[in-house]
Amino acid sequence: MNRGKLVLLSSAAVIALSTLAGATNANAEDGEIKIKWKGAPEISSADGKWKMKLRGRLFMDYANVSGDKTLGSTHQYVKATEFRTARLGIEGQILGNTKYKFEIDFSGNEVEIKDAYFQQKGIFGSPVDVTVGQFKTPNSLEEQTSSRYITFMERAAFTDAFGLARQTGIGVSTSGDNWTFKAGAFGENLNESSNVQEGHTFAGRVTFAPVADGEKAVHLGASVRYRSFSDTDQIARYRQRPQVHQETRYVSTPKLAADGDLFYGIEAAGVWGPFSIQGEYAMIKPDLLVGKDPSFGGYYIGASWFITGEHRTYKAAKGAFDRVKVKNPVNEGGYGAWQVAVRYDTLDLNDSGIIGGEQDAIVVGVNWHLNNYTRVMFNYINADIDKVPGILGESTIVAGTPVNNTIDAVQVRAQIDF
Repeated sequence: MNRGKLVLLSSAAVIALSTLAGATNANAEDGEIKIKWKGAPEISSADGKWKMKLRGRLFMDYANVSGDKTLGSTHQYVKATEFRTARLGIEGQILGNTKYKFEIDFSGNEVEIKDAYFQQKGIFGSPVDVTVGQFKTPNSLEEQTSSRYITFMERAAFTDAFGLARQTGIGVSTSGDNWTFKAGAFGENLNESSNVQEGHTFAGRVTFAPVADGEKAVHLGASVRYRSFSDTDQIARYRQRPQVHQETRYVSTPKLAADGDLFYGIEAAGVWGPFSIQGEYAMIKPDLLVGKDPSFGGYYIGASWFITGEHRTYKAAKGAFDRVKVKNPVNEGGYGAWQVAVRYDTLDLNDSGIIGGEQDAIVVGVNWHLNNYTRVMFNYINADIDKVPGILGESTIVAGTPVNNTIDAVQVRAQIDF
């Protein structure tokens, strides 16, 4: 993606919004335009049918990582900073029932398009919404919860290892007070598509909340995804870092010739006032062109507690967690919200003669929410990695550098979103 073009595009969006905001001076008095602050100014018509809001997020990370072995060219010793996320975008509503969102990420070496879609609410007067564009496939509670609201700095290992991500397609969704259903058909990610021949993906997710009452919630869910690879790119590979974005992907399968793969997962979570627990189990099964099909799996379980009495906000109609509401924000003279958390996370990429490795990680976190839109995160990670070269059928496949290692890491994030 051309960085210059996207910079110009984002600048144009900012100028357009600023111009519209300036126009409110002439129209606010007669009630034609309203301004509401939701982290950033949201401009809307008096009847609420038209809305537009600038949005963005900035995550600045520092990591200090060490391992108990020297592994040649790999760089397990890390002391580094990075912008984990630096996004800018715009979202809005047209005529009350058409929503849109466009967001780009400037972190890293390349600019990437994130969400880029429009959604028609209540199609043909039904309770079904239709979304077209690039958005997340409906899989996993961790993935469906925004990175602004997840408890730890990185999501569970299987979400990245199994390729849960945004893809371009069409989706349908409907929900009630305590349940959701989403399904969709997708091509590839806009930033990776060859625009010549794409594979296709079908995915779906259901959730149910038998309890969803303010500070108490019980969440249950399941999802599935089937990917069919294109004829020109019949390769599957699964790999992951040890819960540190600046680290090496020590556990990794070789590149596997495959028609596609099947993912499925189950999820559960509970909130009881300041206490919360959350866990998921997931498996993926590639359909190999040669040899026995393996199954790789991962799961995690984590718990957290708000020392200051806040609680995680669960949205039953979305089947995901939302923004924490801070009782005593720092900007009002308070001490903010303090949350402590711990998670055990495991990923197993060994099966049927393929040795991609195993990774078991314990993550301990402390989160300081200064206000509803700003927080500082501290994570300590201890990851045990066990990996040797793998065998598939009668052919020896080198799965990467043999690794048996223990990684210790301390990470800090300063985060703001609007």
